[in-house]
Amino acid sequence: MSLPGYTEFNTETRPAPQVNESQATLPSYSRRVSTVWDVPPAEQVHCFYLTAKKTGTRWLTLALTSRAASAVDTPTFYQGGDVAGNVKLDLEKEEMVDEITIALYGRLSIFSHSTSNFLYASQTLYSAAASEPQNTHIATSFLKRGVSIMSSITTNGIAERENYRLPPSFKDTEANVDVQYLLIVRVNRGGFKSGDKLSVPLTYIPLARPSPPSILRQLAYRENTPLVGPDGDPDGWKALASTHIKGTLFKSFPAEAECRVHVSKPLSYTRGAPIHLLISISCSNGQLLDLIGPQSVRLALVQRITFGDATQKARFSERLPAQLTVKAFERASASWWKFPSPTSASAPAPTTKTFAGELLIPEDLVPGCQILHYGHEYELCLYPFNVVGFTPSTPQKKPLLSERVGIVTAFAQAPRPLSYIPPRYDT
Repeated sequence: MSLPGYTEFNTETRPAPQVNESQATLPSYSRRVSTVWDVPPAEQVHCFYLTAKKTGTRWLTLALTSRAASAVDTPTFYQGGDVAGNVKLDLEKEEMVDEITIALYGRLSIFSHSTSNFLYASQTLYSAAASEPQNTHIATSFLKRGVSIMSSITTNGIAERENYRLPPSFKDTEANVDVQYLLIVRVNRGGFKSGDKLSVPLTYIPLARPSPPSILRQLAYRENTPLVGPDGDPDGWKALASTHIKGTLFKSFPAEAECRVHVSKPLSYTRGAPIHLLISISCSNGQLLDLIGPQSVRLALVQRITFGDATQKARFSERLPAQLTVKAFERASASWWKFPSPTSASAPAPTTKTFAGELLIPEDLVPGCQILHYGHEYELCLYPFNVVGFTPSTPQKKPLLSERVGIVTAFAQAPRPLSYIPPRYDT
């Protein structure tokens, strides 16, 4: 049974590709690789059963081999892998079995009452019409002739055909969204006898990795040395558009500060890895600048969820816009500390403060996806300062600026990212 198999997933070992100094803008991730993916081995065997109601005897066994951490975990399959297994029947008495089928479903559930199948594939494992009569024992394997989980699918929408990359398995209780994959074995006894069904949930993980970072960034990771800033490593950082924060200081004096944010490139990040940040704050009001500290800066990773298809027209009127509902959830926030800079006793009072920061991406964060009438993506959002005595004119929950980023499941073909958060820093 073949799982998503991009032709790019070549497992032959070849020389690592050269790093391109000009980093591409989002999406800056790659599915073309030349080395083996860093995934667990397929060595866990999971067994599932159907039992007789009266005796409790196991009469159907489904065995799967997966890449899960243990045999008691949900069977886990990665893009480009194989599903191996077999189905075995051991009936207590002789009876007719017309057909045994195995089917794979991909289901999207929203708000617990709206369910849509975005994937369906099935195969007949046994047919009495095409096989020799069987009495009490039937065994069949779907190791080589199984159901295929494509890496992408095409559906017929109201307006046009849509192509989707298969989403990962996940359940989001906050957003009331559930994407699940089910492997279902059905036994049809024929006639008026009711059939039997064994349903097994699967975990599916797509594979994508970022492009390599700049050469200087890779060197810092490899040698565990400090990162080079934007001036010395322009290929390693993206400068976001500058933004101004306006407000009132001590309820009496108007005050304003300018913020310039740099984000580590490429703008696609692996789950469990840090996003490196720099922020420079310029202000002519010395009182406000003195009050701004690392704890004042609020930058978060925000997940934006959409329900509805913006490409489809309303059924009852072509003139009405498509319905689109958006929800936003903060999934992680950045930590900041003072960025060391040379000072001189004779130098004038500074008008700029610079802080270094990191945002650690949760290891269980769901990569961005779009399937049917559901989708979610991620943004880095900078919010107004949280400073005692300063009241910003912009609402605290409204971002001053945002930058779309990608979240992927595998690391780049480069040294692993390091965290530079000091063990203790002055806030």
